[in-house]
Amino acid sequence: MTVLIVSILFCAFCAVICNMSAIKNAKYENTFEDFSTKNQENTEKSKFELCTSEGRNYVHIGGNPIGIAISADGLIVVDKCAVSTKDGEVFPSARVDIRKGDVILSVNGHQTKSVYKLKNILNEANSPTFLLKVKRGNNVIDVKLNAVKDNLGQYKLGLALKEDVGGVGTMTFVTDDGHFAALGHHILDAESGLDGELNQGNIYDTTVSGVVKGEKGKAGGLVAEVNRLSKSVGEIKENTNIGLYGVYSGEIKGDLYRIATKGEAKIGRAQVLTTVDGKTPKFYDIDVVKVISQSEVGEKGMVILVRDKELLEKTGGIVQGMSGSPIVQNGIFIGAVTHVFIQDPTRGYAVHSRFMYDYATDVTANIDVENEQIVA
Repeated sequence: MTVLIVSILFCAFCAVICNMSAIKNAKYENTFEDFSTKNQENTEKSKFELCTSEGRNYVHIGGNPIGIAISADGLIVVDKCAVSTKDGEVFPSARVDIRKGDVILSVNGHQTKSVYKLKNILNEANSPTFLLKVKRGNNVIDVKLNAVKDNLGQYKLGLALKEDVGGVGTMTFVTDDGHFAALGHHILDAESGLDGELNQGNIYDTTVSGVVKGEKGKAGGLVAEVNRLSKSVGEIKENTNIGLYGVYSGEIKGDLYRIATKGEAKIGRAQVLTTVDGKTPKFYDIDVVKVISQSEVGEKGMVILVRDKELLEKTGGIVQGMSGSPIVQNGIFIGAVTHVFIQDPTRGYAVHSRFMYDYATDVTANIDVENEQIVA
């Protein structure tokens, strides 16, 4: 009998301990969002991880504006154009098989990733005949073009070209080991029609200097300059249907948030972290009005509604440049802004954060808008 009583008491004691552990788990789960503001961040994080199950992933969320310059291994053909000569306007490329969206990889055997390099090749040539290696889709072809001299006596090809596609977006997150995710959707060049070839480039710190307010039928946008001559803060490795991914070299500043697992994003109140003035992100209130339970990757996993009066006053809702802005709900990072509804700028789509996290870790695991043009 004595043994039985002792056993019962021991079991009751274990049950109390387990219950206390469960309460402690819940406590840390609900307060983790504030840990980054405490001095003992690393200690608190360790305590939190001891009290939760394995397999949960954390990232430093962004919300800060970034300048984007993404290229295609060569000079992008935007159009054919005339060259002003002593004999009038001449079209040297008119009868040549070069098309909008082609990428010029080399001229006379020299790589042409920059306009500066191409100018040197043209200026140093002794013959008007140039052999171009051109990429078109999955094919590479050789094209012979006879250039003409302009009014200054310099050879011109009669092509409007640009080095890259540029614009402004928002950083979504950075991992502890320096992998970044941004934008939340794919980049293509509407001007040249170029798409899949745009797969490498750089991101830069930038500052939002103004906002073009969105209105029904017309998307607004953030105003910011992209200085491609400044030091980049990240190298783009992949341009995917749910954003840009690569290696981050800047200072990691964002607070740690847990990536939501499937089913954690709910209809209800949430916040978006974005920057509409300067370079410091701020939380604004939104509603998640629809959640799509996706098994396959897609950039339209949620529908969101901006209800924050300050953000509505400044931007009219969601504007271009806010793509990639992280969304937090109940202290958990659930997604990122991807698109705006043109007929209702207060509403837009968002991608699930778990998809972006998978892309960021998978893409980088394999790693050992306004555009300048020239007339050449």
